[in-house]
Amino acid sequence: MTEWEKILGGISPAMDIADTNGGATTGDWISIKGFEGVIILVDMGDGTAGSDLTFTLAQATVVAGTDTKVLNCLQTGRIFRKSAADFATLIASASASAWEKITQATADEKYEPTDSGEEVGLVALVVLASDLDRDGGFDCINCTLNAPGAAKYASMIYIPFGPAYTDSPDLVTAPIED
Repeated sequence: MTEWEKILGGISPAMDIADTNGGATTGDWISIKGFEGVIILVDMGDGTAGSDLTFTLAQATVVAGTDTKVLNCLQTGRIFRKSAADFATLIASASASAWEKITQATADEKYEPTDSGEEVGLVALVVLASDLDRDGGFDCINCTLNAPGAAKYASMIYIPFGPAYTDSPDLVTAPIED
C-alpha cells in the first residue's frame, strides 16, 4: 500500500451534500508554500448519467487567483476514487474504505471520468508543492468542477499535509494567506 493509500484509507463518506444544480464549482485559491502538498477531496452526490464532472487544476502566484496557468500534475498515483450507485451501497460495501487508483499515464491539469454523473462517492487529487512552477513564483492552487449539464451534488475540501516548518509551526502561514 502506498503512502497516499494509507492516508486516504481513513477517510470515508459521512453525509449527503448540497445540490449545485448543474452550476460550475470553483474552489478557493490556497497557498501551499508552507506545506509539502495538498489533497483535494471532492464529495460527489447523486446526478444524471452522462452529466459527468471534470476536475481542472490551476496554479497562481497569489491567493487572489491572478497570474494563473494550468497545473499539469494529475497522473497515475495522484488520482484516487471510491464510488457506487448510492451512498447506502458505498457505505455498506466491504470495500467502503478501499480507494481505486486511477490510471492516467500523462500528467494533465484535468481528470475527466466518464461515469461520475451516475455515481456517488469521493475523488481525491494529490498535488505536491514541487508540482508548481516555484521558479516562476507560483505557490497557489485551485480546483474547478465543470457544470455537468444537469443537477449534480458536489462539495470540495483541501487538506494540506506535511508542514514545511515542523520545528517552528509559527512560520507556517495559513493556506488562505500569501
